[in-house]
Amino acid sequence: MNHISIFFKNNDPIVIKLIDHPVGDNFFKLVKSNLEKEKPIFRDHAKYNKEYLKELSFKLKEEFNWDWLKEEYSLENTVAMHKEIENLLEKDYSFKNIPGHLQNLIHEAHFCIHTIQYRDQNNPHGNFLQIEWFNDDFVKLDEDLKFSTELSPGDIILQNPYVGHPPLQCYQQDDYKNIMRTCTFHDRIKPGIKINLGKLVDIDLEKYKNWWCEKGSEFVNLHGFKKILSYTGFPVVGKVTNLQTLQEVLKTPVLELDKIAL
Repeated sequence: MNHISIFFKNNDPIVIKLIDHPVGDNFFKLVKSNLEKEKPIFRDHAKYNKEYLKELSFKLKEEFNWDWLKEEYSLENTVAMHKEIENLLEKDYSFKNIPGHLQNLIHEAHFCIHTIQYRDQNNPHGNFLQIEWFNDDFVKLDEDLKFSTELSPGDIILQNPYVGHPPLQCYQQDDYKNIMRTCTFHDRIKPGIKINLGKLVDIDLEKYKNWWCEKGSEFVNLHGFKKILSYTGFPVVGKVTNLQTLQEVLKTPVLELDKIAL
């Protein structure tokens, strides 16, 4: 069984045990191969707030003519902003046609939007810690991995491989405009390490199905609700074994990634 240790500066390591499954093995190999090539990127949610989004808005206006300077960054506003990112990028190979000097700006804006949407005042580091590599490296996700609609702090979940929303997020945000572009099935393993910090309870499947049939009927007609349901939730690939250490790490005002040990 594979283990990964995450070291943040001035803290003891967070130890992760991966699942005993081909997905766990493939994920470990993918992280290992990427780590041997280059250091990953870690963005601390504590930095990503409405003030910073306003700073980014000036650059987005200059580069893409997007009007993101708002008095209020409500869920409705940020969902509309996300649509502009979706329309700019390809669905399957998101950043293929974006010049390299603009890619980080899009990543910053994308991360900032979601941080604002899910901001928890009691936890400045957000609902997850995500360490990632920005490249096209991936492995196909095994179809027999069962997605979970219940999450606990310390669960390790695969990062979303696309700029778009998986089915459950579309439902949670009532985001059905241009659903054929927005909704993406989580069918790839990317090398990012995503540590869940919050708790998610099970969904009401009857309400969920009704939402899809009423607001995402075009998508349902194409793929069928059975497939949508199979990709509903989160692909959990491991668990933090020392949760107390994780809680101590989260007390650090600003987190800085030091290293990863395999």
